Amino acid sequence: MRALRVAAVLGVLLFWAGTFGAGALVDGYSAREDYISSLASRGSPVAVLGICALLSSAAAHLATSRAVSRGWRSRWCALCIFGAAAATASVAVFRTSCPVERAWCASSGTAASDWIDVVHGVSVGAYEFFTLAAMLTLGAGALRRTAPAPRWLGGVSIALAIGSMLLLAQTSGGHVGSWQRLWVADNLGWLLVVAWIATRRDPPVE
Repeated sequence: MRALRVAAVLGVLLFWAGTFGAGALVDGYSAREDYISSLASRGSPVAVLGICALLSSAAAHLATSRAVSRGWRSRWCALCIFGAAAATASVAVFRTSCPVERAWCASSGTAASDWIDVVHGVSVGAYEFFTLAAMLTLGAGALRRTAPAPRWLGGVSIALAIGSMLLLAQTSGGHVGSWQRLWVADNLGWLLVVAWIATRRDPPVE
């Protein structure tokens, strides 16, 4: 179980390190104005770093999904987190197109140009859907007296689910990069709390 905790924490740390590191290497890229996924876009000079960052996040979700399944026997929550992992991997694989006129691949505000862009957008939506489903499933389940997860985590999960929706709604306006990073921080912060709490004790031997 400790290995799953380490994998989740390491995955999140590598995601942020890759995101900020790749952004710093691209001249003209703005963490305030540009999407995270534009770092991994087709034509980006740091696409490999961007892809690795996204896959690190997917790995963190996989580890947490396994931790929830083993530690709490919560199949629905674990399945939703697994879905978020798959959606994150899809975001990394189906990369947005890079505007030719913008060498730094800042794709914010550009319209989808082909089917890959469409799949990318659907994958982002699927990630949020599965993340919210996991948060609300855990939130509702933790309120039961017999729930293996602590009751306070249920309240935290519901609060962060609301925050996730509100932050995502802001990404269609100005400063999309800042709002998106806050949105991702909300979701990954919840993921780390869940991974940590779910792995505090080894599951009982059956």
